[in-house]
Parts: sequence; structure tokens; C-alpha cells
Amino acid sequence: MPVTIDELKAKYSRNWLVSDAVGGGWYAVRRHGVSRSLVQRGLSNVRCAATLDELAAHLAAEAHLEERLLRGYEPAASG
Repeated sequence: MPVTIDELKAKYSRNWLVSDAVGGGWYAVRRHGVSRSLVQRGLSNVRCAATLDELAAHLAAEAHLEERLLRGYEPAASG
């Protein structure tokens, strides 16, 4: 079943502004951009896609990578 714009907004609107593109397709822009160093580590401030399903996959990948990177920044527990 194809993803809907309402589903994408419900899941990602806290961090992303999701909209249809003027020339067709869809885009998402981070509400709060990530730093240059995080962009160099693979995160994006803007994602574009031809379909909502494709955009959903991009945003899921961004969330997964962001979680991995954030876990890497957690301070080590003191013993």
C-alpha cells in the first residue's frame, strides 16, 4: 500500500517539512539544518524523490543514520 502525505507528515514533521515539488515529485527539508560535519558523515538537509514511497525510504534512511551517529556521540559511562 503506497504511503500518503499525511502518513509522512505524521511520522517526520517534527524534523522535516514535507511538500510536493513545483515541477513534480516531492521534497523534504530539515526544520533545523544539520552541521557541515554531519553532512560530511552522510546526513542531508534536503531530500527529493519522484514518489512519496521513495521519499519515505530516504527519510527512514536519514533517521537510521542519524540515530547511529547520535549513539556514537554518547559519552562513555563512567565506572
